[in-house]
Amino acid sequence: MVRLHAMFAEPVCFAARNWPYVGESRGLAPGTTLDGVREVWLCVQEPALWQRVLGFVADAAGPCAYVSTLLVLLLVLKRAAHEGVHTFDTAVRVRRLGHYLLWVVLGATCVASIARTTLVHAAVTYDAGTLAFFGEWDVPWWAVVTGAGLLTLAKIMRASAEMRADLEGTV
Repeated sequence: MVRLHAMFAEPVCFAARNWPYVGESRGLAPGTTLDGVREVWLCVQEPALWQRVLGFVADAAGPCAYVSTLLVLLLVLKRAAHEGVHTFDTAVRVRRLGHYLLWVVLGATCVASIARTTLVHAAVTYDAGTLAFFGEWDVPWWAVVTGAGLLTLAKIMRASAEMRADLEGTV
């Protein structure tokens, strides 16, 4: 309960990576302070509820996607250890994990970027640009490469499951 109270009592601070004025606080909306020179952190002193929600989404979307990815991976590995690697079900689960990495992790980091950009738009008086979230987006390339690799591995596992089924049928 104390943490929830602190969430609503503290100012909402967020990074603005594409800040055009190095070390200067011009262009800020009233109630917004510049909180750093090396990396620009903007703080809204009296944020509205939607700014608090966006601040939470900007901070939590990526880590939640990463933790859920690890949980899904553990479930896939547990089921593969129980059923075997060369089964159709395991190939389907590996394919789903690949799609999960490609869509959910990328989507979560993109949503976090859009939330940060929306906060920046509300905290400044100049036009930050409508597509500025691409500059804020830290694309998790590991998820793209790993997801594509898992999709390829799923195809190989499906072929091995078909060969296993053929071998069981001939014996």
